[in-house]
Formats: sequence, structure tokens, C-alpha cells
Amino acid sequence: MYLFLVLLGWVATYFLFYFLFPAFFNGVSPAPGRKSLYSVVLTVALSFLIFVGSSGIRDLELSNRILHIFGGGFLSFLVCFLVVKDTGLNVSKFQFFVFSFLITLSLGTVNEMLEYALQNYFDFSFAKTANDTWLDIISNTAGGLIGGVFLTPFINQKRS
Repeated sequence: MYLFLVLLGWVATYFLFYFLFPAFFNGVSPAPGRKSLYSVVLTVALSFLIFVGSSGIRDLELSNRILHIFGGGFLSFLVCFLVVKDTGLNVSKFQFFVFSFLITLSLGTVNEMLEYALQNYFDFSFAKTANDTWLDIISNTAGGLIGGVFLTPFINQKRS
């Protein structure tokens, strides 16, 4: 059930960003099309593979780090990248990196607040100590930086 909610969350995040990014940069938001479908399928498939792959790691601490680096930070940055590509948004590499990195940090923080609420009010178990929350935020940040380093070079600003 948790995995299904995470996957559904990525779909919702993609479409939220699909309309949010253009609103911040140029106000024109094209209708989602075939590219969006491919991007959503790619995001869901990668999320699933990262979740399954990290759960196969015997060391639970390492597994959690990998999950937050790639299933949190990197995947968040990838969704930002796909949205910019799919909408044809005309942004500089600097604008893309800063905005996407801030979005990635925000998503990681919201995730940790959601984990806090689920753990403290609904008896889910996510972290034994507050230290885990900080390590998760650091891991999400590292994943965002990895995403930024590898994806930002592929942003091509069109000359007006």
C-alpha cells in the first residue's frame, strides 16, 4: 500500500509541476501529451525499481540512504527535468538548477514531515531517532545535487 501511494504521489507531482513550472517562468502551460505519458511511466518505473533495489540491500541504513538519494533527491530532480523538457520551457541552466534544487529540497522536507505525522499520529514506523530524519534530508540533498550535475547540462535555453 505504501509503495502504491508513493507511485501515485510521483504521478501527481509530475502533473503539479507540469503546470507550476510554466507559471513561474512564462505563463504558458501546454496540454499534457504523449511526452507526458512517457515521462510519467519512466518516473513510476524508476521509482519502483529504486524501491525494490534498495529494499534488496541487507544493511538497512545503507538501503535507506540509497532510497533517499535516488528515490528522493535524484528522482525529484529528474521529474523537474522531464517537466522542463516536456513543456518546452525556455529557462537558463542556472534558473533550472536553482529552481529544481529548491523544489527537490522542499519535497524532501515535506516527505519527512509526512513521515513524522504518520509515525506520531497513525502508528507507522519510519525512524527510531531524529537522527534518521536529518540523514534522510542530507541524502535527499545529495541526490538532488547528483541530479543537478548530471541533468542540468541537457537543458538548452532557446534564444529569443
